[in-house]
Amino acid sequence: MISKLSWILFIPLTLAAAFCKLAQTIMPDGAIFGLSDMMLDYVVIGCVALIFLFALIMCLCDRKISKYYLPHRNFGAGILGILLALVMAADGADAIYRIIGADKINVLAIIEAVMLILAAIVFVVMGLTHSFSNKNKKGFSLLYVMPALLCAVRLIRCFVEFTTISITLADVTRLFCYIFATMFFFNYAVTLSLTEAKNAVKSCFIYGFPASAALIAYATGNLYANFDTDNIMNNAHYVEIALMGLYILAFLIELTIFVKDKDHVIIEDEDDVDYKDIHDGEISDSEDFVVTGVDDEERAETPASSYISTADTSDFLYQEKKDDSNRESSYYKAAINDVNDYITVESQPEKEKDDRPLSYTEQLDEIDKLILEISGDE
Repeated sequence: MISKLSWILFIPLTLAAAFCKLAQTIMPDGAIFGLSDMMLDYVVIGCVALIFLFALIMCLCDRKISKYYLPHRNFGAGILGILLALVMAADGADAIYRIIGADKINVLAIIEAVMLILAAIVFVVMGLTHSFSNKNKKGFSLLYVMPALLCAVRLIRCFVEFTTISITLADVTRLFCYIFATMFFFNYAVTLSLTEAKNAVKSCFIYGFPASAALIAYATGNLYANFDTDNIMNNAHYVEIALMGLYILAFLIELTIFVKDKDHVIIEDEDDVDYKDIHDGEISDSEDFVVTGVDDEERAETPASSYISTADTSDFLYQEKKDDSNRESSYYKAAINDVNDYITVESQPEKEKDDRPLSYTEQLDEIDKLILEISGDE
């Protein structure tokens, strides 16, 4: 599948972007080819944009990739998801503590703190799912959107913060981090919940590669330059971004290895099956359809219309029966034909009941009558 070729530019450009962000902190201004810190930010943005455009072209040219994907076990993504959930929960609790102690009420800060707690719950569920099971319930589809909503809220906060400071002091790369992360986690939620969508799996490639590159590059430079040893909780934001980028990268590796093409995926409506998902011989619960993986060997061993090609009916005799439109049903006809060979005696009508007492001769049975006849003859 052509979509997998997106790795070609992702690896070198991600390393280049991380190096540029790191060079801003360890080298003096203009030491890298005479570029200032702002120019290095633009280089990072350019690398992320090239990754996005290349992935977009590869996915648009890919006509074989399936639009459905069932997650597999991924211990790397499971561990990263649980670690990310712990950091988010701690950051959310610290944010709530700071909001309570503040004099002013910041609505965006409150919303972000709530989203952090909810996103932490989601990453715990996804981390355990990646580690121990590959089954996904569609009932969690609403919760899967929480990471995307968290990134969207943080994106809004970035815009609000940048309006209060000079553009030369703003780190624009953070905007690109949350733009691509929001788009990725939204399509990621659609993919995990097995919601019918046209390009959800492709969109995970399109937005996942630039999101992972931007997040890893941004976290690399800021963790090295702005790490706070006095208050560890001040580093939670950068740690979250780093773990988020690594988590997206781990899922992209899984998706690249296990994604199927359209010819190997069979979708059945819920009316045809008993709510089962079968994928590569593994059965998992679902609510709407069936995704069946068909291996190439199985497809080769089972030719189309095998019964028609092997069945021999040349020596078979058959007789066409005309449709009888009589009112009697076929079952009733068969019942009549079965009793045609039996001798049936039509029952005689009962004699009218006589209340008069019977005579002596009438009271005798047939044997007594026969004896009287014989004795009379003598």
